[in-house]
Amino acid sequence: LTVESVQDYAILRLDPLGYVASWNLGAERIFGYQSAEIIGKPNTLFFLPEDISSGRHEELLHKAAEQGRYEEEGFRIRKDGSIFTAVDLLTSLYDPQGRLIGYSKVTRDITERKQAEETLLKSEIRFRKLMEKLPLPLCHVDKAGAIIFRNERFIRIFGYTEDDVPTVSDWWQKAYPDPKYRHWVTTTWEDAVQRAAGQKKDIDPIEYRVTSKNGQERVMEISGITLEDELLATFTDLTERKHDEAEKAKLKSQLQQAQKMEAIGTLAGGIAHDFNNILAVMLGYTEMVREDMPEDSKFASDLEKVLESGYRAKELVKQILAFSRQAQVERLPIQLQPVVNEVLKMLRSSIPSSIPIHADIDSECGVVLADPTQVHQIMVNLCTNASHAMEDTGGILQIQLNSIHIDNETELGPLTLEPGQYAELMISDTGCGIGPDIIDKIFDPYFTTKGQGKGTGMGLAIIHGIITSYNGGITVESTLGKGTTFHVYFPVVAQEEMATVKEVETIPLGCDRVLFVDDEELLAEMGKDMLERLGYQVTTRRSSLEALATFQNNPDGFDVIITDQTMPGMTGSDLSQRLLQIRPDIPIILCTGYSNLIDEDSSKALGIKEFALKPLTKQVIAKLIRKVLA
Repeated sequence: LTVESVQDYAILRLDPLGYVASWNLGAERIFGYQSAEIIGKPNTLFFLPEDISSGRHEELLHKAAEQGRYEEEGFRIRKDGSIFTAVDLLTSLYDPQGRLIGYSKVTRDITERKQAEETLLKSEIRFRKLMEKLPLPLCHVDKAGAIIFRNERFIRIFGYTEDDVPTVSDWWQKAYPDPKYRHWVTTTWEDAVQRAAGQKKDIDPIEYRVTSKNGQERVMEISGITLEDELLATFTDLTERKHDEAEKAKLKSQLQQAQKMEAIGTLAGGIAHDFNNILAVMLGYTEMVREDMPEDSKFASDLEKVLESGYRAKELVKQILAFSRQAQVERLPIQLQPVVNEVLKMLRSSIPSSIPIHADIDSECGVVLADPTQVHQIMVNLCTNASHAMEDTGGILQIQLNSIHIDNETELGPLTLEPGQYAELMISDTGCGIGPDIIDKIFDPYFTTKGQGKGTGMGLAIIHGIITSYNGGITVESTLGKGTTFHVYFPVVAQEEMATVKEVETIPLGCDRVLFVDDEELLAEMGKDMLERLGYQVTTRRSSLEALATFQNNPDGFDVIITDQTMPGMTGSDLSQRLLQIRPDIPIILCTGYSNLIDEDSSKALGIKEFALKPLTKQVIAKLIRKVLA
């Protein structure tokens, strides 16, 4: 192949002044001049006018002569006036004596290559802009582990710039500061990369916790695309979704818990109804037997103890009814010492022997306005929590009750109380303690750290609500591994202590005619016996329909009606309405152990004179009869 026949390159020889001395086929094809047209013509024919005027063509010859060889890329012009991009390689030629005799010039047309490069460059620019604006964080890693590209979203989410994490190794160190977790992350990720490379597919998403530069931890799903020896990692932020899922699960759990609490309340109310009927019979007959006993009889003393236990059971039922929202909370001026001592007696038999109880009760801490049942509930809940905190390791349960004066300068943490005198109940344990990350949440409804079957997460929330309604307060101090102390503050009221010995009240008697209605046989018999002892003429009926028929036959034959609420066929309130339609002036006492259908206000709106909760003592029923008849 001769120089003249080469067509891909323009190969020509120039004399020392830059005139064309030889011309090949490649030159004809590239520039469009025939050999006869160009031989002896100046090299400037191939340059743009501005290059000629600036002396660029002369400069190229000078550099080639000076350096022996010079290459330059630039624009050249063809015979037809079209412009193309070319690369010129000039080599200076010398004779044996070292004199410059001309130049060898090789010109290549690189227009297509330049266009391809420009197209590729534009494509790369578009791709980079696209990557920059993608809503997903991503980074491009080369085979050496250097991060060669990260988009704006990556920096905005994680905060790590090129200076912070120039390599993947730096990323592992800063994004996963916990060494154990970092080891697990790097191991699982490298395994996933190798598995994807072996199967020639993309890296499946893996969920990791990533620590941003500001210390915030985010949940990310990381996947990747392998590009020969390089890797493009993409990140999907799951933090908000995970938070929403957790909130949804929490709300669902709270709904289920609320439904369970409602069901338990309904069940408790039903149990209270049956238990009240049993208590009514027990208390009623015990009272009557006690009346028949001589005062100095040993049996009389024993019966007093039976009655005392019965009254405690009655208070227990009251707690159940309060839980099921069927009983009004009754706040009375009381001293806390008897309630605290009563709870202590109960706790000593229910708390494991590995947990001794130390009590320090001040006998003069004033009178507070509270419901004894709720105080009992506060004590039991806090002491039970303390016991659970020590059940694995043992410890000491300490209970203190003392008087404290709170003024504007008293420090009680976040608690703000009105200045004055308070009874302070302190319950402390030496158990596992409460962590600083959750101590602010312990009074939230449904929040609990206990396992299955150890609590509903409502106890402390209820206690907080109770003591707040008393205008008091509750604080907590805890250290992990050392124990927890609760302080409960009850405002002391300016009222003398209520007498502990009740004055014997005279039970009012009567001779009126009573229609007593109850579907429980024992209650009906007991009611008849009790009322007859009070001097009344008693007619009993075991169903609402029988009572209605009896009254219809002789509406003026009765002075007062006493009826149970929960009965088959017709409730006591419905029966009362039917009786009042027959005789509007008939006094009616409606009794119930539990009802979610009627209360005192709604019963009186129906024209019923009195509403009473079972079990009724002889004294209570006697007073009610005299009250409605008056």
